[in-house]
Amino acid sequence: MTASTAFTRLSTKVTTAKLSGTVTAASDPNHLLGRPGQYTSKVTFTDNRIKAADVEGTEKGDVERGGAVEVFGSSADAATRAKYVEAVTKSMPALAEYDYVHGTVLVRVSHYLTPKQAAEYKTAVDGLSQG
Repeated sequence: MTASTAFTRLSTKVTTAKLSGTVTAASDPNHLLGRPGQYTSKVTFTDNRIKAADVEGTEKGDVERGGAVEVFGSSADAATRAKYVEAVTKSMPALAEYDYVHGTVLVRVSHYLTPKQAAEYKTAVDGLSQG
C-alpha cells in the first residue's frame, strides 16, 4: 500500500479530507522519505473543518492543516515512528496531534480537530486493508 492509496481509501470515509500534496525525497521537510526504517511514501491533506485563522502562519503540508499519511516498509517501523512523534509532540502542546497506526500505515491528524472529529480518522484507519 502507498500513502496515496491509503489516503484515497480514508477520504471515502472522511469526506472533509482533501489531498494537499505528495511528498518527494526532494520536498520532504523531515528528510526521511526512503531512508532506512523511515516512510516509503507520504502524502499530506487538509480538513475543511479546521478554521483558516487557526492555521495562519503554517506551511502547506503541515499536519496542523489536516494531517499526513506515512507508509512504512514494516509495521514495526510505523509503530516506532508513531512513538517518536508522540514523544516529541507530548513536550510541545502546540504540536500535539492524533496518531493512528494500522499495519504499515501511520495517519497523523491535526489537533485542531475535536476528539470526535479525529475519531473519524481512527475508524477509517482501522478499516484499511493491507492489500
